[in-house]
Amino acid sequence: MKRFYILILACMAAMTFTSCEKNLDIDQKGVIPATQFYQTVDDAKSALTSVYYSAGRWFSNSMQTDAGWNECPLLSMWEYASDDMFVAGENKGDGASGNEIQSFRATSNNGCIAGTYEAYYYIINACNQLICNYETEPAHPLASDSEVKRCVAEARVIRAYAHLLLALGWGTPPIIDYMMAADEKPYNSESQEKVLQWCADECDNAISNLQSKSSVTDVAKSLVITKEFAYAVKGKALINKKDYSGAKAALYEVIKSGKYQLVDGADMKNLNHIGGKASTEAVFELAYNWEGSLGNYYRSQPNFRPLWNWRSSRMAAMPGECDGNGWGWCNPSKKFVDKILEYDGYDSNRRKAWIKSYDEVLYDMSYLSDATCTTKEAKEADKNRGINHGEGLYGHCGYFMWKRLFRAEDRVASDGNVADWNLTIMRYAEVLLLYAECCAQVGDGDGEGLKALKAVNERAGSQTSVTACDMATVKTEKFLECWLDGTRFQDLVRWGDAATELGNGGHYYPNFCDAMFTMSESKHRGYLEEADATWCVDLYPGIGFKAGKNEVFPFPFVEIQVNPNITQNPGY
Repeated sequence: MKRFYILILACMAAMTFTSCEKNLDIDQKGVIPATQFYQTVDDAKSALTSVYYSAGRWFSNSMQTDAGWNECPLLSMWEYASDDMFVAGENKGDGASGNEIQSFRATSNNGCIAGTYEAYYYIINACNQLICNYETEPAHPLASDSEVKRCVAEARVIRAYAHLLLALGWGTPPIIDYMMAADEKPYNSESQEKVLQWCADECDNAISNLQSKSSVTDVAKSLVITKEFAYAVKGKALINKKDYSGAKAALYEVIKSGKYQLVDGADMKNLNHIGGKASTEAVFELAYNWEGSLGNYYRSQPNFRPLWNWRSSRMAAMPGECDGNGWGWCNPSKKFVDKILEYDGYDSNRRKAWIKSYDEVLYDMSYLSDATCTTKEAKEADKNRGINHGEGLYGHCGYFMWKRLFRAEDRVASDGNVADWNLTIMRYAEVLLLYAECCAQVGDGDGEGLKALKAVNERAGSQTSVTACDMATVKTEKFLECWLDGTRFQDLVRWGDAATELGNGGHYYPNFCDAMFTMSESKHRGYLEEADATWCVDLYPGIGFKAGKNEVFPFPFVEIQVNPNITQNPGY
């Protein structure tokens, strides 16, 4: 069952603003005044549709907000600040906003940070429209209706999740759980811990009115907010608050439900792609279907395609494998590649599902010349495959991102700019690893933490067996399993490891070249070119994560400019 989230309520944008000038006070045809809406159960359902649409649009889309470009707010900013990928592009002059974040020299004017911050509040505003209009004082006549309560509860959890990301990103963002006046200027929250606890409490308030999956294979319930997703959000909020016992109890509710299971190792390659939509592993996904009548930035993921792709302008065409309009911004870091090869091994399920070697790209994937190059020897000498640029691929170590690649199979046939896949908000693998972390912190007397760790490790087909539920094992499994899921930076900060692991952020950007095109060799041979790999630290001495500052991002300048009540984070 597919669900298409489209903005049904054209009045939503009009609800926030009013005009005091009579000559602008003109009735809009086809628009329902806010005072005439939120009257029925169907109105609540329509408003919930708008909430899902807003979440889908603002968590995934790369678009320009008032504050800046938000480049997939669920992933990009968080990944740019991590050590598991290179923010690359065509060359060192490309992807400037991402490079600023990765090298920890971003200021309050960074467009990606500002756009992401604003995007989360767009989602919160859509949630508040529903929640507040059905939880008014005096009580709404339908406030006790079970369907209305479910709609409000689902919006409440999405609102809590957006606040959770704000807390992890900015520490003390304002909690906006009401309809703000147009001229209101909220203050910072008292503390990050207060925001995280509020998120957990919001989930508690919603759980009794939410549904659960009927079974492991209940696809439809993977696309809506369930009790189990609410428990997962609560657990994630509490673990970041260092309330490991509370987080452990919440996360175990998901596990003991028996409604989720990891996909087979051979199917890992389909996660985040059309073949893995609403899998047994999906705790919550946002579903997208293409609608050609909507404008470009109202369709699903317009810039996801080039951002999460290989640098196609420097590679031979691969029509059967990857899309041909890639910017190559997101490449595996050498640190990640070295670790997954050492720990999991080259032949592991996880390695093969997450990254591809250059030999695999050269010889196992399809090219236009395959009709005439049918043997390995012919392919080795074929100039119409692989990297075909004299400077090679910038910010690249010889392994290619496969996990989130915008593959040819994912494209909508009638418009190659958009994909027919779901955006995964949380996987069961993350729940298991968060639970194992709690057990490693407070004790694993019943062995459930070790069981969770082993499930992830064994599905990965790793050559390293898990024998204990300890933090060292948890950290390695989380690093490898949740690669490019936007959690690495959050984890390192929570673990107190960020200064050590990210201290060299931005220090190393190699090129990966093919000697056939750089040295006129007769056969393909990939190699690292490191002559200019330290350009960023050479140009900006002292870059890298700094304790006491870089645990959070700066509040955007455009926000502080209009709201003097926001206190900037230390060091910015």
